[in-house]
Amino acid sequence: MASTALQIRTSIEQSKEGSFYTEDLIGEKLRTAAMFIHGQLSPDLKQITNDQLRTLAKQAGVAGISLMQRVAGSDDIAVRKSSEPNELKITSTKPFGYWFTAYDQLLTKHNVTIPEGQSLANFWSGIAEVPASGASEVSKFGFYNDGSTDYIIAVFVNADQVLKYQEIVGSDTIVKKTIAVNPDIIEIAGLNGVTFGKPPKMYTDNNGASFMSIYDRPVLFGSYEIKHADDIDSFTEAVQTNKPVSSLEKWNGKTVLKTFVYIGAKTRVAEVQRDIPYVIAIVSDYSSVEQTLNMQLVRLALLVVLFTIFSILCMYLVFRFMGKSKEIAVRSTQELYIQNMDVMFTEIRSQRHDFLNHVQTMYALLSRGKKEEQLRYMEELIEEINEVNDIIRIGHPAVAALIQAKLAQAMRTKILFDHHFTGLEGLSLGVKSVDIVKIIGNLIDNAFDEVSGLAPELRHVIVKGWSETGMLYVSVANLVQDDFDPARFNQMFGTGFSTKVGGEHCGLGLAVVKERVEFYKGTIDVKMVDGYIHFQLGIPML
Repeated sequence: MASTALQIRTSIEQSKEGSFYTEDLIGEKLRTAAMFIHGQLSPDLKQITNDQLRTLAKQAGVAGISLMQRVAGSDDIAVRKSSEPNELKITSTKPFGYWFTAYDQLLTKHNVTIPEGQSLANFWSGIAEVPASGASEVSKFGFYNDGSTDYIIAVFVNADQVLKYQEIVGSDTIVKKTIAVNPDIIEIAGLNGVTFGKPPKMYTDNNGASFMSIYDRPVLFGSYEIKHADDIDSFTEAVQTNKPVSSLEKWNGKTVLKTFVYIGAKTRVAEVQRDIPYVIAIVSDYSSVEQTLNMQLVRLALLVVLFTIFSILCMYLVFRFMGKSKEIAVRSTQELYIQNMDVMFTEIRSQRHDFLNHVQTMYALLSRGKKEEQLRYMEELIEEINEVNDIIRIGHPAVAALIQAKLAQAMRTKILFDHHFTGLEGLSLGVKSVDIVKIIGNLIDNAFDEVSGLAPELRHVIVKGWSETGMLYVSVANLVQDDFDPARFNQMFGTGFSTKVGGEHCGLGLAVVKERVEFYKGTIDVKMVDGYIHFQLGIPML
């Protein structure tokens, strides 16, 4: 509706420009007629008769001629002679506002400087207006005085040409055409931006009849039949905010949409002028709007449903993928856990299986009197048994299996692997065994990888675990090269950081450790002591 109002505005402005141009052409013709009449009249008003003016009016092709003169002893101006009897009743023009100012300037300065109307040399023409004399409905007046007479020559014509132009391309015609091509529009009205909603401003002509200026009419064009009590409030809001204002109303049993769009004057130069502000009020059938809205709502609902289905499908696929990834991670960890347990139990079974062989060997050595060889053999056997017993005494099956597996790996890679765990017997952790294995295993793997590049006699890794005040502590230390840069401490736990080149899990171990420890709200501390780098972490056991 706002767009339609702006289109109407553009058309009306073009029509107004044409109408004003037509008026100005008529004003120029009135000036030519006034100059002709001036040449035919005596400079002495007393020697001019009304009959003479009627004859001159016919010769000049105008509807009438009036001669205006200042009232003796006053600054008022009145009509003294006229071809139109009703004009002779105008004995005072002071109430005419800016019209009187124009008359006074013509008699005094012989030129008019006020912004209203059309000013030419020794001439001024007012807007097409209802004449105060009541001689016609709408007339166009022109006034001439070049200083050679003490009276003003007023010539006027009925504004038929202006009215004819407005009838062809004027505002009312534009409104009718707009409604004709827009079946949803019921009514269009141009409401006066100054007088609408206010008491009517009426004037009285010389016959005592009341009349209203065409520029004071509350409805400037179109029709205003569909009225509502809130129209004045909507009109005022549109004027004050200079924004379209719409409301729904009931009319003849159906809902209509009424929109008010304010159209301001292009250039406000005077209180009274041809270009006045107005509000275009458009009434349209709301059923078509409802149909459009319903179609849009249906489309929107379909989009929401489709998007919801798509989102659910995506979420299902994501969760399924995450579930599978989690299952794979758990399965791989469980497989490692089971593998570690198998290694440990295999070692125990091996010891039990070889127990008889060990006894027979010691008996043979003893029977032959080789006590030194028997002692050395028993020391080696006890050392092996103690290693297994140390692992069993860890108290946490998963950790014990992990340590057993890492011991086997250390023997293969010639790494001195010391381990010591206390306080884990019967310990109820708030941490999954899978995550404990993952954390300790990655720390040990990282230490093994770090010392693998050193000489065999320098390959030393120490692992400790203990419980204290509701916390599980794990410490992994390994000897490092002399040129290790402590500034790298903050970079170690980033994904992709590694001191190794290549590798299957290069740069992931410490990042996994950090992620799991932070998940359980634990802490990690890294420090250098006597050439060893120590990773110590604490995890709450609740």
